[in-house]
Amino acid sequence: MIAALAATALTGCQTSGYMTSAATDGDGVTCAEIYQAFDAYQADRQSASALTDLTRLVNPTAASLAEQGVSSAESYYEQIKASANIALAIRGCAPVQ
Repeated sequence: MIAALAATALTGCQTSGYMTSAATDGDGVTCAEIYQAFDAYQADRQSASALTDLTRLVNPTAASLAEQGVSSAESYYEQIKASANIALAIRGCAPVQ
């Protein structure tokens, strides 16, 4: 249970930090900041997967719960990518890949 919560909490830590910083710097959210936030989201996704792999080695039952948390976060990927691309398009910037 704790591993699942940790995996879910890990996903979004860097992303949240970038967006909070961008929103409060007085410049609004720039294309560069959107790209950075999306890159941070990608890193968060990898961190959560790595935590799941580590948990699997330590406790198979906890790994099952962690995998559920990662799967839940993965289901939002296309929505997050689409939202980032809309924000970039509004600013006249290239979409994320």
